[in-house]
Amino acid sequence: MRLHEDEAAGVTDSPLLMVAALVMAGLMVVALTADPVATGTDVGDRAPELVSQAYDGAGWATFNLESYFDESWVEGEPGSWMILEFMDTDCPYCVNSAEKLGDWDAVFDAANPEWGNEDVQVIAVAAELNIDGHDSSREEIQAFRDKTPGYTCAKQECNARSGAAHNFPYVDDLGLDAMDDWDVRGTPTYFVIQPDGIIAWNSDNTGRFTDAGEAVATLAVVDA
Repeated sequence: MRLHEDEAAGVTDSPLLMVAALVMAGLMVVALTADPVATGTDVGDRAPELVSQAYDGAGWATFNLESYFDESWVEGEPGSWMILEFMDTDCPYCVNSAEKLGDWDAVFDAANPEWGNEDVQVIAVAAELNIDGHDSSREEIQAFRDKTPGYTCAKQECNARSGAAHNFPYVDDLGLDAMDDWDVRGTPTYFVIQPDGIIAWNSDNTGRFTDAGEAVATLAVVDA
């Protein structure tokens, strides 16, 4: 019995094993106390994945929202914020808000001396809701964005919508995959995303800011 105790003591007193034990203990503490950022659509969450095809006026190309993120961004520093709108070309509310979305794209521009920050990236995600009369297509999305004739949006010619033609990408979500991933229940729905990909505001949070434009104007201020 005495021999067994001495052997155990020898094992415990081994310097290498002591170091290994301390390292393992440290790793366990880190694992238990780490607070990783959750992926979701609430304020403070990391924005969910959004990969599809997008139309930019020249054609359709691969789109990946994550490519817009700058993981090294620090709050108060210049950076490219994002306004993301989930919309439907046959949604009357989306047709009516098209002008406002274009205005935000123009105002939050690096070339605007009154803005004082980098470009805000406006992104429209075009869905097709499961509602009678909502029958969209890529061609209709293009007509809505560019204000070209030949297609009907919410029972009117797409080129009759208010505002100018848009200069930002329209992402194809006709299959509603992104709407499901982002837990979007209707259109239009808006998100303001920080340069590092963290959700800063959503349109369920109107108690703080009335719309995405007000949220960006307040949250994206660069420290003097």
